[in-house]
Order: sequence, then structure tokens, then C-alpha cells
Amino acid sequence: MSRNPFDDDYRPSAASSTMPVKSYTTMGQHSAEDEADYYEREIERTLQESLDSTERSRRHLENSEKIGTATAQQLLEQREKLENTEKNLDEIHRTTQMTQRNLNSLKSFFGGFFKNKLSKKPQEQADVSAVPQSKSASRLSETAASLSTGGSSASFSGPSGQRTLNESSRNAIKGTRWEAMDNQIDENLDMMSANLRNLQRLGQDLGKEVDAQNEMLDRIHYKADRNDVIVRDQDKQMQRILGSDASTSQTTAESLTPSMDTSTKMSLMMKATSLWK
Repeated sequence: MSRNPFDDDYRPSAASSTMPVKSYTTMGQHSAEDEADYYEREIERTLQESLDSTERSRRHLENSEKIGTATAQQLLEQREKLENTEKNLDEIHRTTQMTQRNLNSLKSFFGGFFKNKLSKKPQEQADVSAVPQSKSASRLSETAASLSTGGSSASFSGPSGQRTLNESSRNAIKGTRWEAMDNQIDENLDMMSANLRNLQRLGQDLGKEVDAQNEMLDRIHYKADRNDVIVRDQDKQMQRILGSDASTSQTTAESLTPSMDTSTKMSLMMKATSLWK
């Protein structure tokens, strides 16, 4: 337990009584060797801290580059799924066009049916809203492939010529272990610079691809709504044909063929059905 030195019965310990009091006014009394050792330790500490810091930063940047490359691959896979979805919606739209033509034939059995069957089939027009080619996906794929195969060394071409120490300082540490540490620091900085360039390029390509996929999502939303409206309308048309129109057609057929028996009428209906196919 510590004692108050201002008490009357305070007695200094043996260690404190023999230890010299540190002086802050006698720095000049230290020998040159002591000062050299002090500065050497400071240089060693500074270089080691710089080396450790650049090593950590380089590893973080390399990890960020790997994450960016994986994100690019996921975006490209997502694009493929979106393209398939849009192509399926275009195919559904073409199918609804053919269905509408058949519905128009069914609406008027003796008029529109034979007119559509005997007339020339209209040429299918190219869908103006077809899936366009993506330049952003091609560029992103090239960037991701180059980084995946070469990693951070893909853009690293050795020291850039810029040094952390000036010429006189490098000459002072030449031939020592500090020179190797300084060289490693410079190499780490050059690799970090290459990583940053790769991340900048990757970030720009990712941004362009995200914008392109947002446009694709807007097209998919429009086409899905368009197909939904067409299918609902065609469903109503089919219900009318199978409902009131079917009963009217049956009455008309019976009035036109009063002398036909049931088997003959069924035969004619089956032949008509085969023509629709």
C-alpha cells in the first residue's frame, strides 16, 4: 500500500532512495552511441509500422476485389435469367397474336372462318421490343474474367518509380535490413495502386450493368402487364363464343340443315373442327 510522502512517519523505500531522479535538462550529456541507438529504434519502429499497415491495406483491397468479382458473376447470372424471362414474355405475346386470329375466325363461322382460311397468312413482324444486345454485360464479363484469372497481379507491372524515401535517405539505409523493408513497402503501395485501379474499373462496369438491368426490369414489367391484358380479353372472347355465340350458331346450323339427322350434324361439326386445326 502506497504511503503519503507528506506524512510525518513517511520513510522512502530502498529502491526509491537509490534510484536516480530522471533529469529532462541533461539530454546533451548522453553519449553519441545512446542517441544513435535511440534513432535506430525509432527508424525500426516506423518502418515496421508502415510495413504492417501496407500489408493489411493490400490484403483488404485484394479481398474487396474478390468480392467485386463475385458480385459481377452474380449480376451476369441474374441477367441471363432476366433475358430468358423477357424472351418467354415475347413468345407468349406471339402466341396471343395467333390465338386472336383463331378467335376472329371462330366469331363468324361462315364468314370470318373461311375468309381467314383462304386468305394468305400475314407475315409476322419483328417485335420492336425484343431483347437488345447488352454492351455493359460484355464489358463486365471481360473485366470479371481478367480479374479472376490474374487477380491483383493482372494490372501490376512492378514498381512505379515513386519511392517513400528520398534519395539521401535511401542511400543512408542502403545495405541494411531497412532497405529491404522499404522496398517491400514500396511494392505493397504499387500493388495497392493496382488494386484501386481494378476496383474503379469494376465499380464503373457494375454500375452500368445495374442501370441496364433496371431498364430490362421496366421492359419485363410492361410486357407482363400487356400479356395479362390480352389474355384476359381473349378469355372473355372465348367465354362469349362458348356461351351466347355457341347457342346462336347451333340454332343457325339447325335452321340451315333441317333434314339432317344427329349423326350427320356431328360429322359436319367434326370436319369443321379439323379445318380449324
